[in-house]
Amino acid sequence: MALILFLWIFSLVACKVPEVRVTCIFSEDCILPCSFTPTNGEVKIQWYQQEALILSLQQAEQSLNLGNVKLISDSSVSDGNASLLVKQVDARSRGRYKCVVNNVTLTFAVATVEAPIRSISIDINPSGLIQCSTKDVYPAPVVQWSSEPWLSPAALQPTTRMAPGGKGLFTVDSILKQQNYSLDHIYMCNITSKYGTQTLTSSLQQQEITGFEGKDLVIPSKAPKNLQSFSLVWTFTAANKTTDILTYDSRTRKSRSYWNHAELKEDNALKGNVSLSLKNPGLEHSGIYTCAFLGAETRHVIQTRVVISSSRQGEDFLKFNPWMLGIVAGLIVLLALTLIIKRYREKTSEEPQAGNKHMTQPSGSHS
Repeated sequence: MALILFLWIFSLVACKVPEVRVTCIFSEDCILPCSFTPTNGEVKIQWYQQEALILSLQQAEQSLNLGNVKLISDSSVSDGNASLLVKQVDARSRGRYKCVVNNVTLTFAVATVEAPIRSISIDINPSGLIQCSTKDVYPAPVVQWSSEPWLSPAALQPTTRMAPGGKGLFTVDSILKQQNYSLDHIYMCNITSKYGTQTLTSSLQQQEITGFEGKDLVIPSKAPKNLQSFSLVWTFTAANKTTDILTYDSRTRKSRSYWNHAELKEDNALKGNVSLSLKNPGLEHSGIYTCAFLGAETRHVIQTRVVISSSRQGEDFLKFNPWMLGIVAGLIVLLALTLIIKRYREKTSEEPQAGNKHMTQPSGSHS
């Protein structure tokens, strides 16, 4: 009895139908594998999706083909290949498939469908909110925010919206309210696929600097340490209009400038320092300067608000400093003279008292 039970369990294990998992890319063709031992007789191949027959092929019978599926190759059937080709995969293509050859189930194939995260962006919208977004993703991804220095999740509190489009692909917008001390923080947004196959990261850093009309100005920007290979774009925004300043590619070490008075120092760029040098800026150059780094799975943005003051204000400022230094120096000299005079008066007032004391001592001894 025990031997019969053992053989029964062994037969179940030995006859267990293998299962394969296949990740199909949205809008691309996908192959679900199935193979069998070829024979000289007729072969009947059937494919089911969720127990619904979608393909049936037999030489002596009329074939059945539902939807965008077919065998990978009719000629390969004689070689024992019954793999299924699913064309132009979409959300309806996901599910559990079954391959049956000559009424014997050979393979189960579990197909998942994924539209990879191909891009990520981060910016500040007109309301002053930080916005992280991507589009044409399937299934809906996971969005997480963090910051450096660290802020608690209760302090961040983002609002994330995921809306499916006409093809079922998702558009993701996650909005974060800036803290009062946002210039001291770098905000980071991570978008991860549902299956965890990829994560794209975008980050935003803000800063403010002041310059003077006609005085050369450097807008600082450095590549993140973990970003070895990147391309970048410097842009300028003023009056709701954005224009390109220059581009740079760290792989080719080539830059292209669209402004005659803006440049990068090539020696510094090789070290990751891609600060922008403005030559002889004018008042019209006040605005938002954005340096956007783009890596394989990373986007880092440094946004700098630049205020250019008139040259007269700069000259008045330069004149103001020596004038203030003169006042401070005069006060110090006056204080020093006051202390010297006071000390001198104290010293002169002590000398007559010492002399009177010296004259009265012999009189006391004589008596």
